[in-house]
Amino acid sequence: MVSVKTIFAYLFYLLAAVALFLYLLFPDQAVKAYMNARLAAIDPMLGMTAQSIRPTLPPGLKMSGVDLNRDSARLVRITDARMTPDLLTLFKDKIQSRFQANLADGTLQGRASMTGAGPTERLQIEADLSRIRIEQIDAVNINDRFSLSGILDGRVAHTGGRSPAGATSGLLTVSGLRIALKTAFFGINELVMDGTDLDFSSNGRSLRIKALTFNGPMVEGKITGTIALRHPLGQSRLNLSGNAKPRPELVARLQETLPEGIVNSRTLGSRGMNFRVSGSINKPDVSMR
Repeated sequence: MVSVKTIFAYLFYLLAAVALFLYLLFPDQAVKAYMNARLAAIDPMLGMTAQSIRPTLPPGLKMSGVDLNRDSARLVRITDARMTPDLLTLFKDKIQSRFQANLADGTLQGRASMTGAGPTERLQIEADLSRIRIEQIDAVNINDRFSLSGILDGRVAHTGGRSPAGATSGLLTVSGLRIALKTAFFGINELVMDGTDLDFSSNGRSLRIKALTFNGPMVEGKITGTIALRHPLGQSRLNLSGNAKPRPELVARLQETLPEGIVNSRTLGSRGMNFRVSGSINKPDVSMR
């Protein structure tokens, strides 16, 4: 007669063997293809690679060494990420899941929901960004004329289907933003901002800057406009305008470097300078107006 302990031992062995079998034969390539399809729904040029994708317990996925790319150029390296579905929604019309990723010394976490299938599929994503160091984001360093550093926090949301007609929006904040110029601009090599806030939206073809406000010990101001996205990203076209109000220290510097007649030094600190930015990300053209 077989004892209860023996039965449980066989069951445990069977479950362990099945778990090992599923782990070793996990279809990571199929998962990568699915993830790339979801990214292409946001932007056709987006894609990802991962060093490893494995199942986890509780049921979910763990990815490590993930590169998020656009047009084969890396945007950011994600150290590791986890995705966990809400099991109670797997057989409902609206499937929900949670995700968390570690990147650039910070975190990104949020929820995703999917409704419909095929042409009617809709994907909604909401994510919070916390303590991300922007100098470690590859996409920030595509222009060799300057470098940026600071701590990024904020919230982003995306709604869309399989076709690249979705909408992405967000509110982002960078604290301690430091802009280091490789070549001095009117005698200025570096600018430091106490706070920088960005309100934006994008449809995959263009980026609309509703308001980019900045405030620092040397200057404060606001920028609005659009960026027409191109491939590669450095060729994206700029159509921005703004106003910058220098603080007294910067006013004194500008009076020494700006040609006479470009700005009114008496109103420079109160009304500021209006400017436009055109050209491309790699070759911006700044003009006063």
